[in-house]
Amino acid sequence: MTQRSSNLNPDQMKAVNCIKGPLLILAGAGSGKTTVLVSRTKKILEETDAKPEEVLVLTFTNKAAKELKERVLKVLPQGKKLLTGTFHAFGLKFLKKHHKLAGLPERFGIIDDADSRFIIKDLLRDKKHDSKSDYDPEILLKVIQDIRLKRNHSPSIEESYQEMGSWLIDDYMTRLSTLGVVDFDGLILTPTKLLKEYPELKEEYHKKIKYLMVDEFQDTSAMQMDLVKQLIGPAENIAVVGDDDQSIYGWRGAEIKNILSFPKQFKNCQVIRLEINYRSSPEIINLANAVISKNENRHSKVLKPHVDSVSGEKPEVYVFEDEAKECEEVVNLVRNISRGTKLKDIAILYRSNAQGGFLEGLLKQSRIPYDLTGGPNLMDRKEVRDALSFIKAAISPDDLSLRRIVNLPPRGVGDVSVRKLLDLQEIKNSGFLSALRKWREAELKEKVGLSIEDFLNSLKDLRDALIKNDDTSYEDRFKTFFTNVGLKDLIFSSYKDNKTGQKKWELIEILGRILDIFLSKADDRKNRASVVKDFLESMMLRESDSRDDEEDKLQMLTLHASKGLEFPVVILMGVDEGLIPHEKLGHNISEERRLFYVGVTRAKTSLIMTRANTRKRYGKRRQTSATRFLVNVADDLYLTYKNGFKPVSEVERKDMLKDLYKSLDKKILGKSM
Repeated sequence: MTQRSSNLNPDQMKAVNCIKGPLLILAGAGSGKTTVLVSRTKKILEETDAKPEEVLVLTFTNKAAKELKERVLKVLPQGKKLLTGTFHAFGLKFLKKHHKLAGLPERFGIIDDADSRFIIKDLLRDKKHDSKSDYDPEILLKVIQDIRLKRNHSPSIEESYQEMGSWLIDDYMTRLSTLGVVDFDGLILTPTKLLKEYPELKEEYHKKIKYLMVDEFQDTSAMQMDLVKQLIGPAENIAVVGDDDQSIYGWRGAEIKNILSFPKQFKNCQVIRLEINYRSSPEIINLANAVISKNENRHSKVLKPHVDSVSGEKPEVYVFEDEAKECEEVVNLVRNISRGTKLKDIAILYRSNAQGGFLEGLLKQSRIPYDLTGGPNLMDRKEVRDALSFIKAAISPDDLSLRRIVNLPPRGVGDVSVRKLLDLQEIKNSGFLSALRKWREAELKEKVGLSIEDFLNSLKDLRDALIKNDDTSYEDRFKTFFTNVGLKDLIFSSYKDNKTGQKKWELIEILGRILDIFLSKADDRKNRASVVKDFLESMMLRESDSRDDEEDKLQMLTLHASKGLEFPVVILMGVDEGLIPHEKLGHNISEERRLFYVGVTRAKTSLIMTRANTRKRYGKRRQTSATRFLVNVADDLYLTYKNGFKPVSEVERKDMLKDLYKSLDKKILGKSM
């Protein structure tokens, strides 16, 4: 249900009319906060002396800023000069205007974290430290960021890193200055510093910004809050909009205390709650309220369905044998639901990117188009592409796959050797495989040639393993081959953290499981080689990079990436303890509960949750239990199907039989013609 700005409810109208002094708008999920922001902006521009360029709205995404401005322009043409944008965009504009005060050249540059890590790596070459000789630049960057933001280091960071970070920070800042660049943190920290150091500059901005609004305020960090405080003028015409129940970015610096303590920081602050939900059915709202009410440190509010909301089915939980069965049945659910619902109206949400990886292969096999947001596509993962290149080279070799893996893992076939092979290939007008077999004609060293022969023999071994007709799973075949060929050791040695290496290696195992399922569904008349070729084709078929909203594609998102979105049908996978809350990433249980709440409240009419009785973790199969976020709410708020199958009603059964008979009649008619 989409709300129109011309039909505001009493609480929304109250928020729109409150344009003087500090205001906290607690906007519950689906409560129409953007409508309120647009209407409030319109009222300010129509009923005060403020010009559009004197109204600043800070957002967290360019998309949100663009949507707000477009909607304002529809109702108020003079809103074209309205100041909207992200915190970083505002900081960049500020520094461009005051680059001299900041000690920056007129055309200064901006660097990302990868550039920052390179600078740190370069600085380390000139440093000597007795306690440790090998440092991870990524961890050191985190330490430097903590120091600059005056926040405590994570307990997991070793003391030696803290010492080195303190030692490096001055050199790091000097290097930024020498290069004439600003990093992402500097885009916010530097303007804040200048506003504090130059009172006349602060006064200039207080006159320039008569009204300030901040969207998604629960996501602000300490440094963003500090900047906001410097921009607020004596009149304190600031309105912040957010929902503490949707604060899910603590791991990247968001401070929930900003929204929780806002009324205490500003005298005479008004607090208005938007509790009417225009999105979800009453049944989904009831579950959402029960889930989030278990969090203690929150602003009190209860979502209420709109009077025109239509009751629907209770949220459902399907319990399957294991994660493979879960993924198979989720694909079947999508296939069944899509008979009466567009694919783009169906979203699959999950806590961990690894959950999406296995599902992708099944969707490709089923020819179900999808868009993936919030994590890398399975085919974008280097380890998967390497493994597929080995399979391709073994079963149906081409130049691209062979050149990708000829020195993977490193076997002495370097750039010089490859260049000689390519020259021979051109002379002979042959393929790269032929050039490899004729390595002596390319005048390669004996040692390099023998390595090439070992490589070609390994491809033959892989082909034999792929087409061998026995009961050994492809998961086990892949583990054996890629361990023997040295790829497993290469993967683990590429990451300093052994746990990260294990996760990357598990992608190979997932690929094997996908091929196992592919084989189980393949035509019995096809030989193994043909099945593997079909598998390669299905995996290599790439979806368009276009993000056209009109395309009818299933939506796959992490829970974090789903925030701010809504879908008629939501399938929330992996509602198991250990996945949500996550056994490694979910130390903040309150935030994990908020993350689960975000997932639940994305659904408009249908919420389906799935879980598995057992899951494979770190090479071992383990029993699982339902997430505490479901266990701790009343059973009557959702339906559970323990065997993974929903009982079929008599009407549904008859409809299914009718469809079956129609299908059989068509087949009989087709044969008789």
